[in-house]
Amino acid sequence: METSRRRPTRLFIRVAFYVLVMAVVFIIRGQQVQRGVGFRLSNESDTVTTITLVGRELAPSVIPRLVSNYHRDYPRLHVIVEDGGTARALEAIANRPATVGLLYRPPTRSEQAKIRSAVNDSVLYFPVALGGIVVLVNPVSAVDSLVLDDLRGFLRDDADARFDHFYAPDPNQGLWDAFRAGLGFSENEETSPRVTFLKDESAVVQAVAADPRGFGIGSTLSLPDSLADRGVRVVKISRDAGSAAVRPGYEQIGYGEYPLFHYLYVACLAKGSVRAAMFVTQLTSDRGQRQIERAGVLPARQTARPIVLTRHPVGSSH
Repeated sequence: METSRRRPTRLFIRVAFYVLVMAVVFIIRGQQVQRGVGFRLSNESDTVTTITLVGRELAPSVIPRLVSNYHRDYPRLHVIVEDGGTARALEAIANRPATVGLLYRPPTRSEQAKIRSAVNDSVLYFPVALGGIVVLVNPVSAVDSLVLDDLRGFLRDDADARFDHFYAPDPNQGLWDAFRAGLGFSENEETSPRVTFLKDESAVVQAVAADPRGFGIGSTLSLPDSLADRGVRVVKISRDAGSAAVRPGYEQIGYGEYPLFHYLYVACLAKGSVRAAMFVTQLTSDRGQRQIERAGVLPARQTARPIVLTRHPVGSSH
């Protein structure tokens, strides 16, 4: 009788021991999981972040579309876009109200030196799009084409019976410096006093439309599509007297047939915001360059495309 009474007791002890062991295992595992969650790295999508971009007026039809595409890929990262040209973008980056800027020209050495002195950092900039520098004249003007030497001569104050005035947008926008560089002018070389600087390209268009003896410049990245409705027309440009004069069309600029061009640069501080670096990286990537091309603007570099090789001619049934 004693033996039969001890067996249930031993069985109960064994079961209780196993239950205790399993409970301890579950408790330990639970604590490990909780500790792991506590050390999880933060993700970019965990919090809503915002970056500010300055320079919308340099490419007003393209930038909103690129920002919209970026927001679609990273819905928790918002981009606030503000107006301004090259100088304002550099000032905003250096003074920190903006993290990304758009430029029509690279920062000068003196600008980089001022920024390094002020914030102990330098500006990184990368070309993302290619634009043409357009020469505008009044519709009643008899001028249909110009050679680069004609433009160089006028800026050096050489006599030109065809024009009395030259209109350019505010130098702070950056197009004026890009235009001078395209003509081979040095940074400190003086230009004709007949050059009149106006607020922006819209003001240049209005001035040329009202002046049959004047001409001006603008960018294909920022000018409206229909210039005839604004009372101006575009003249053809040739590299030299022996070259054919061409208009600043998409293919002509892309193939280098049109001689006056400039880049659109995206810039940020080297040690600045991680989110700004993400945005800049997106625009310079193959994906970003394809998005720029789809927006109707020439990308700064040719993006990768699939190439198919075949021995069969097009239209062959074999």
